Amino acid sequence: MPAKLDQTDVAIIRALMEDGRRSFRHIARLVNVSTPTVEHRIKRMISSGVIKKMVPLLDPQKIEQGLTSLINLKVEPSRLNEVAGKLAENEKVRSIYMTTGESNLAIRVLIDSADGLQSFMSDEIAKLPGTAPISTVIVTRTVKDEQGVVIKPGLAVKLNCEFCGQEIEGEPHILKVRGQDRYFCCKTCLSSYREKYASRLEKLSG
Repeated sequence: MPAKLDQTDVAIIRALMEDGRRSFRHIARLVNVSTPTVEHRIKRMISSGVIKKMVPLLDPQKIEQGLTSLINLKVEPSRLNEVAGKLAENEKVRSIYMTTGESNLAIRVLIDSADGLQSFMSDEIAKLPGTAPISTVIVTRTVKDEQGVVIKPGLAVKLNCEFCGQEIEGEPHILKVRGQDRYFCCKTCLSSYREKYASRLEKLSG
């Protein structure tokens, strides 16, 4: 059974999303919990993969970034993963979505100019195997651009075993390492992890 975010988790995440520079103490005052609680919750959400990383969010209105374009592609189903993988390696491609409808792959690209977009379509998209462009539009103004998921209490969180990598079903077995929780699907994986990393765990606990 997936873990679920509670009201405190959600409040902490929202505080970080508003300003990732906030200290544990500042967040604790906003959420009305203790500073150690905030620290523990954030470390737990990092170790479980809920929080992937905390990075600066740039204001596109302040940066000369060229053109943002949305491109819908129709890719042969057998080549969909291959094409998506190739596009993911391209620095100009900022987002990739597999979709339903006439097209089955949508990408958001950042190009320096209209000529650059034309070159991208002819030199890069046209060379992708089994791929045909369906439509291309240029974004003239960004009204709202919220990334990530809608955070709310009760949101299910999938956990993967730290040792075997499989998704955890049921209650996870937990090992605390320097205040962070490590999750395991069974006692066997937990024991195997302890045995494999015994010397490292001993140093961390010392």
